[in-house]
Amino acid sequence: MANVLRTVYTDFASGELNPLLITRTDASAYFHGAKTLRNWYLLDEGGLMRRPGTTYKASLVGESRLIPFIFSNDEMAVFVLSNNRLDVYDSDGASVQLNITTNCNWTTAQLFELNYAQFGDTVFISHRNNPIVKIVRGSATSFSVDLFAFEIDEDVVVSGAYKTHTPFYKYADSTVTVTLSTASTGTGRTITASANVWTNSYVGHYLKVDGSQIKITGYTNATVITGTIIEAVAGGAGPHFDWEEELISIAHGYPQAVTFHDNRLWFGGIRDKPAGVIASQVGGYFNFDIGTGLAAEAIDVTVTGDRINEVRHLVSSRNLQLFTDGGEYFVPTSSDTSAVTPSNIIFMRQTPYGCSRAKPIIFDGATIYAQKNGKSIREYLYSDVQTAYASTSISILASQLINNPKDMTMTTGSSTRPEQFAFFTNTDGTLALFHSVRAEKIAGWTLWSTRSGDEFTSITSLNENLLCVVKRSLEGGTVYTLEKFAEDDSLTLDCSSVTTLSQQGAPKVNGASQSGSSLNVDGYTSAPNQNDIISIDGNSTEYTIQTVNATSSGYTLVLNQALAASPADNAVITIVQGRLHNSPSSLTSTLVYAVDGTMALGEFTTTSSDTITFNEAHEAGVKIGFNYTPILETMPVDKEVRDGPLTGEIKRISRAVVDVADTLNVSLQAADKSAKSLIIRQVNFNVAQSVAAVTGKKEFYFLGYDREPTVKITQTEPLPLKVLGIAIEIVY
Repeated sequence: MANVLRTVYTDFASGELNPLLITRTDASAYFHGAKTLRNWYLLDEGGLMRRPGTTYKASLVGESRLIPFIFSNDEMAVFVLSNNRLDVYDSDGASVQLNITTNCNWTTAQLFELNYAQFGDTVFISHRNNPIVKIVRGSATSFSVDLFAFEIDEDVVVSGAYKTHTPFYKYADSTVTVTLSTASTGTGRTITASANVWTNSYVGHYLKVDGSQIKITGYTNATVITGTIIEAVAGGAGPHFDWEEELISIAHGYPQAVTFHDNRLWFGGIRDKPAGVIASQVGGYFNFDIGTGLAAEAIDVTVTGDRINEVRHLVSSRNLQLFTDGGEYFVPTSSDTSAVTPSNIIFMRQTPYGCSRAKPIIFDGATIYAQKNGKSIREYLYSDVQTAYASTSISILASQLINNPKDMTMTTGSSTRPEQFAFFTNTDGTLALFHSVRAEKIAGWTLWSTRSGDEFTSITSLNENLLCVVKRSLEGGTVYTLEKFAEDDSLTLDCSSVTTLSQQGAPKVNGASQSGSSLNVDGYTSAPNQNDIISIDGNSTEYTIQTVNATSSGYTLVLNQALAASPADNAVITIVQGRLHNSPSSLTSTLVYAVDGTMALGEFTTTSSDTITFNEAHEAGVKIGFNYTPILETMPVDKEVRDGPLTGEIKRISRAVVDVADTLNVSLQAADKSAKSLIIRQVNFNVAQSVAAVTGKKEFYFLGYDREPTVKITQTEPLPLKVLGIAIEIVY
């Protein structure tokens, strides 16, 4: 006689698990995770919701990266960076200012290597090969892009050359000297190096000789340049061993990392000094003069170690954190309230993993970063017990979902849901999501994808607003679209828009004194559709078109009821519900899915003239877009019984009871590979009325044996779905 075993999956909080865990029934995550979990939204309570869809907002000029700008809770914007261009949109995806090109020095290839930091109304953007730029808010609708310039001393000037507060460094060998034609201030001074040092790119930059500044004005050859001596050189004409050039310049590159910390502007990872870190004076964000090393003066230090570590990111958190290509560091202070100064700054190496160029984010109390190999996501978290930081892999149980992330962001909830997520844009066009509630020891992963062949390429958040860039095949070519995620599963399509009713020209009554259920009309630009519902000016009743007959002057409509009153000649006819709708230009000549309220209408193709014809009449506001399918497959059912574990034994899932909430479509499948769908519509179903969502426990029965039986939950139509848990009955 067959034995029966019952087991319950009370939650899926551990998310999708690595396939290599298929036999790890000893792992606590096994019975709280899934073999496959795609296009789901993990709920704090442990259940799942079909992921929110997206609304189409704009077509972009090409590949783009999104950067958030939050001036206040009431004023937010998203910066869309593309090749040498900036476009600004608001938090809802509406355009604010387009086609800014002045000083936009980034290229497409550099987009996801850019770093940025915001302070008030200014965002600084850095890349090791580009001059630093700042995006400045002039007003809520006006932004400008300017090149970063170090502060000058207006009191020290010679012939228009001002003393600057830029950082200096000697890149040349320590044995190289410079000799001046004269040590006194003035223009046209010759500076001769003892070795080949100069290039034409030095013109416009500064030297510091024995502590005195010289602005370079001309290039002669690799050993001779000319300049304006701004401060008399106390050591005379030289030769001088004590000389430096600008740390940041065309000749030696620019910072890769940028942040604000302790009321200073910090830069790091200069191209030709990759381990260098500099900080402005306190409160003087453009003044990098190190002076005499007083506490408020600028900082210029180097991260030292057994190798040169390129500083890729600086993060302001509990401490100043440094992420390099060879390890993770932090700057300790004597207390949580003490500041970093030139005299106390040190870098303490904590972990050896190295960080990719994707900008880290602060999430759930830790700094999240992608390891430089692109295969692991780690959290950099301080331990009060160990008084040190650890870099724990948070993707170890779902490493198959991580594929060289190039962009990441996080949300702490929305206006409808409390869940917090970290989002990672993979290079394969998918979004890996990490859901975490540290206090409850909840952590799990899922993967989001969109229409087959399309790719998510960038993502950012503005508080509860989540926006993304998607690479799509539209209108016979590749289009990058700006889209906004909904906050719950009330929107179930991607790249969605709503239709408007087509009035099919300017239909009017053709002839006076008409009565009965027949109506002569003209003004239609295409044949009226059977089952369309119309209203007639001066007539309070709405009518359904039952039959359409063409005439020499127009059409004769047979209505569902007699005219309540005889309409006037040329009375305007309005289509209230119709089959022919206007579709958005973003979805021209495209196969789309349509949803009207609680009804999934099926797939339709829009025309080149941006219309769509449904099978039945509908009011304006039908949602059309691209379907995506949520897939949940449980881990293989395996339990310890009296005779030992059931691992590898032939067994059958005979019954499943799935607990759903606010659901309009769900389908289950087991070893028999035959999907069973929940019947939502009842015998008294009326297409004109909304369908009531289902909440409760629903039974499904299955056939078929398997050594690793699983239950797969998916959908046949893009409608709301929440899965709270599932009970499974196994026969063995």
